[in-house]
Amino acid sequence: MKRIKARDEEALEELYELYKRLLFGMILSIVKKREEAEDVLQEVFVKIWNKADSFDENRGNAYSWIVTLTRNKAIDRIRSKGYKTQKKASVSIHEPLFTLEGDKHDPMETTIFSDRAELVKKALQEIPESQSQVIKIAYYRGMTQSEIADHLDIPLGTVKTRTRQGLIKLKRILEEFISTDG
Repeated sequence: MKRIKARDEEALEELYELYKRLLFGMILSIVKKREEAEDVLQEVFVKIWNKADSFDENRGNAYSWIVTLTRNKAIDRIRSKGYKTQKKASVSIHEPLFTLEGDKHDPMETTIFSDRAELVKKALQEIPESQSQVIKIAYYRGMTQSEIADHLDIPLGTVKTRTRQGLIKLKRILEEFISTDG
């Protein structure tokens, strides 16, 4: 990220090669359309280039910043394209976050992502189902808290409380997993 902040185009190309499959899969799981996912991926890397100065290594690592930026961009896309009105019956929170495309994926990248996904999956099993459910719907399906409230037929305040409590517990559990793993 320091090199990108210094406007090193090769650094952006290296970052793209490192994360393109991972990010594309995540975007595709949200927008559901290959063409849209390709557009969003391009927009993400343009944003990384243009907003590199806003990355603060003291607030987190580059991976987390890029994944968050990507997820938000994909969710913005489905909201801007009128995807907000998802049918309640079509929402499944048990589908994988994404699948890697093609046979050319990097085994190390796949292993790292798989390990992280397993940690999160394990941590989600440690929190109450009501909290886990709203977090999964928000993250995997990109629904807003209001949409989740409508989908689950519960008050918005309940969704907010469950999300907040669940994220606090999830953070604590993941910190414990990481500290005992390293």
